[in-house]
Amino acid sequence: MWKWLGGCLLLIIVLIAGAMIWGYRTMKESLAPDGSASVTIAGPPERVFASIAHGDSAATWMAQGSTILPSRHGPLVSGDSLRIETNTRLPAPQQTIIWRVKEVVPNQLRVLELLSDSTHGVLATRRDSISAVGDSTRVVTKILSSMLDSVTRGQNKSKAKSADGLTAMAPEFLMAMFRMQSKLELTRLKGRIEGVKRPIR
Repeated sequence: MWKWLGGCLLLIIVLIAGAMIWGYRTMKESLAPDGSASVTIAGPPERVFASIAHGDSAATWMAQGSTILPSRHGPLVSGDSLRIETNTRLPAPQQTIIWRVKEVVPNQLRVLELLSDSTHGVLATRRDSISAVGDSTRVVTKILSSMLDSVTRGQNKSKAKSADGLTAMAPEFLMAMFRMQSKLELTRLKGRIEGVKRPIR
C-alpha cells in the first residue's frame, strides 16, 4: 500500500518537474539569441506607447498576479517608479520589486532600472523599444545587467552569502526569469491592444 502511494507520489513529482522544464525551455526558445523578447502588435506606435508609458495601465499587462503601484498617476516620466508586490500563496515573505523610470522618448523608447531592495543600487536595465512596421508596431524588450554579471563572477570565486534578497538568488536564473517574464508581458500587452471590442448596444 505504502509502496504504491510512494510510487504515485514520485510519478506526480516527475511529471510536474518535466512540465516545468518543458515550459522553461519553450519560453527560453521564444527569446532572441541575445535574450531580448519581441512582439508585433496590430496598432500604431502612438497607441502602443500610450499603454507602455502610462503608470495606470501597467497593471493591465505587467507582472500578472502581482500588485503594481505607480509612484503617481498619469504618463511616466524620468524619476517615476513602478513598485511591484508579488502575491505569493506560499508561507513566505512578500517580495517587492521596484523599477525606476530612467528615460522616456515619446512613441519610441521606455527605459527602466531595477533597484536593489537593500542598497537601492541599479541591478538591471530594461529597454522597451518601439518601431513602426507597416500598419503595425514592433516592441523589443531587452534586459541587461552589468552588476548581476559581476555578482556571477564573484560567486564563482567565493561562496560568500549576500544579504540582498535579489542578489542572493542565482544571477543567471534571475536574468532568465526577468527575460521570460518580459516575453509574457509583451504577449499580454499584444492581447490587450488587439482585444476584440465588444459591440455597442
